[in-house]
Amino acid sequence: IVNDPYTGGTHMNDIAFYTPFFSDGEIILYIAVRAHFADVGGATPGSFSGQDTEIYQEGMRIVPVKLANEGRINQGLWDVLFANMRVQEEREGDAMAMLDTGRVAEMAVGDLCAKYGAPTVKACLEIMLDSAEENMRQRISELPDGDYHYEQYMDNGGLSPEPLPLKTKLTIKGDSMTFDFTGSAKMDPGPMNCGLPVTQGGVFVIIKSWLDPKTPINGGDFRPVEFIIPEGSCLAATLPTAVGGCWQIYWQLESSVIGLFAQVMPHEPAGEHYVGADHVYIGGYDGFRGRPFILYEYPQGGTPATIDTDGVTGTFGYDGGDMSSVYPAESVEQRQPLFVGGVEAQLGGESPGFRRSGFGVTRRVQVLTDDSQLNVMADRSVIPPWGASGAYPGGVNSVTVMRDGVEIEPSPLPGKVKSFPLKAGDMVVMKGTAGGGVGDPLDRELERVTKDVVEGYVTTDRARDVYGVVFENGKADPARTEALRQKIRAERTYLKLSVAAEDVFDDNGCRVCTLSRDAAGRIGVQDNDMVELIGVTPAPTRAWVRISDDVKKDDLPVGPIGRSILGTASGGDVWVRKLKLRTVVPAAS
Repeated sequence: IVNDPYTGGTHMNDIAFYTPFFSDGEIILYIAVRAHFADVGGATPGSFSGQDTEIYQEGMRIVPVKLANEGRINQGLWDVLFANMRVQEEREGDAMAMLDTGRVAEMAVGDLCAKYGAPTVKACLEIMLDSAEENMRQRISELPDGDYHYEQYMDNGGLSPEPLPLKTKLTIKGDSMTFDFTGSAKMDPGPMNCGLPVTQGGVFVIIKSWLDPKTPINGGDFRPVEFIIPEGSCLAATLPTAVGGCWQIYWQLESSVIGLFAQVMPHEPAGEHYVGADHVYIGGYDGFRGRPFILYEYPQGGTPATIDTDGVTGTFGYDGGDMSSVYPAESVEQRQPLFVGGVEAQLGGESPGFRRSGFGVTRRVQVLTDDSQLNVMADRSVIPPWGASGAYPGGVNSVTVMRDGVEIEPSPLPGKVKSFPLKAGDMVVMKGTAGGGVGDPLDRELERVTKDVVEGYVTTDRARDVYGVVFENGKADPARTEALRQKIRAERTYLKLSVAAEDVFDDNGCRVCTLSRDAAGRIGVQDNDMVELIGVTPAPTRAWVRISDDVKKDDLPVGPIGRSILGTASGGDVWVRKLKLRTVVPAAS
């Protein structure tokens, strides 16, 4: 049994069992079963929050240790582990289910060995790995050689509002790839850190999904991929760093690779991955049942678009399959002092584009006891996901509390909540964002916009303001729509890219965009506002504004890395637009 994030685990709630399979005294394979436990002890119900400062606050850290020997459970270890986990009977049930899953696998492999012989099974395993490697190398060899860069930004580390940069350099040479994360944020004092397996896994998901999605997944796919992950970065956490936010980093790494592939394969653009409302824990003590309770929620939003398809609403992302975001209310209400107030798609909760994303999802859960608290670990609660090829950003995640008709922000840093006290009658409102769209929303067909309006996902005001579609008596007016779209296009701010010798970054490693006062006025930004730069390549570049009197009126000075991301030559047009970020002023609890 192991969950140690520094030696192969993810975060502490993800527990793995590894069982060796023997044939004639030789281990020919290991059976692995991994499951997320809703609680593994620690400072808060659910075991981690957005403001933890060390691993010991995040529950029981289990280094690799033998849980069973010759089929017999180490009862002392079992008792110690589960005595330190909330809702103990559920956690023991989780573990027993995992053990039984391993036994089913043992029987299945045993049947194969009995039928074909262990040497044949072992040889087939090697063939599977070699075949996967061959397929992946073939796909990589079809890509253009070169160096590619992308920059992704997480909201913050949980303890301070500064964003955390993830910087990735992809080198493609022949049939191999190297991902270099030099320049990424240092290990954070909060929980936004992860171990090496999470960093590698986030990259791998997109490589496999984009390049070779139809063949089985195994370790052979990894062989052509190498990593450079700097020690001391948030991507290579070491003891005693907190790692509760590892999955938020993982999803941002997926988006980083999507941004890289937008340069490698610009004919197959896709919007940024979305991360839902992430980890939301409502926990406390159930006085009626006389025991602790924990509700673990991660309501999803809308999947990103592709160049051919709109996104889907209320399902998981690439790494989770088509798992629904609508969970049974009955099971929640029967076991916990909670009332499910509803699940709905958000009106206008999409990333608009020629092909839009799916829509965000709102879920409401009412608390029926005073002895409760809220813990949240989320990203994309300040900085919205990006769209590709000119698509607008989507919304952001939010988790708020409705109390006596007043909406309360449970933390000054959106998405990072620790032990916010809940009272009977409070309604926790979870809003999941959506991934990025693809293409200019002004190019979206009138028929598709009309369908979204008729079905109630988009208002006529949003259709007019975002998609440039004018409705009259319930129908789109083509002539007035074309006139409005031309007007909206004419009001956009394009600047001429000029060559700067170096890229400019602030003290945190975040990109700086230097603008003239005139350009800043037209865009509507001030110093330290965030902007999006849309060039030739599908994925945008994001940066923070610095106004300078030394820059010409329509110039946009960009260094070599920025130019490679934008794909725009000197003198080329770059669309610069203000990025709306979410800020909060928390109310008293």
